[in-house]
Amino acid sequence: MARGKATGRYKPTRPRAQSGESSQRWLGTYGDAVTLLMAFFVMLYAMSQIDQHKFEAFLSGLEAPFGNPAVREGLLDASSGVVPEGAADDGPLNVAVTPELPVATDAPPPAAGPAAPPAVELDQLRRVRAAIDESLTASALRHHADFHMDERGLVISIAADDILFETGSTRISELGRRIIGAVAEPLARFGNDVLVEGHTDDAPLRRGDYTNWNLSTDRAVAVLSLLFTDFGVGQERLGAIGYGEFRPRVPNDSAVNRALNRRVDILVAAEGA
Repeated sequence: MARGKATGRYKPTRPRAQSGESSQRWLGTYGDAVTLLMAFFVMLYAMSQIDQHKFEAFLSGLEAPFGNPAVREGLLDASSGVVPEGAADDGPLNVAVTPELPVATDAPPPAAGPAAPPAVELDQLRRVRAAIDESLTASALRHHADFHMDERGLVISIAADDILFETGSTRISELGRRIIGAVAEPLARFGNDVLVEGHTDDAPLRRGDYTNWNLSTDRAVAVLSLLFTDFGVGQERLGAIGYGEFRPRVPNDSAVNRALNRRVDILVAAEGA
């Protein structure tokens, strides 16, 4: 018996999804996102803090431009617009700068500029000068130093090159030791603070990173060290600073003037400074 041929193949069919169910699936994701955003903003609000002083300063800054004193209470009175009533419409709006936050009433007042020492301190500085002058004269070294007064006290200027130091050196010469010794002996008897200031001219040094700042500071420190190690001036009274070429006595426009600017100044401070 002959078998009959199959008339077609069997094709399995997939169940159709309900159209209403598939079209609403995005709502779940959307709801989750909205819930997360709400939780995020609730967390931000819980972490926030309001600075009362800054808020009040901000409100007071709004008073002038908006012409509304009620801002001091955190409110704005009703009005017809931003520009106060009666103000010209064609002019620019003058906005006041928000005032700074309150400053403590016990804050120290601004420092005043330097003033000349009182007469009693000038008399004491004159005695210091007379003692140093006498000491230098007795050692036949008076011509190596000159004096002047400023608002800080008595300044003794001593040439650096070939007097205190060899050219470009920071090692004090034998002559320099004698000069410092003649100045230090009277200083040890007085109680004034002493500041040693190093200065150079404006000629740049050719030593890589070693500049006039370094040279002037190292020379000042060398003189300071000699004052307390060899001549008994108390370390608590001493200080040293280097100014480089930035505080010249005279313009650096000649060899003579540059030599005057290469110096070490010994400042004997007024007792009240």
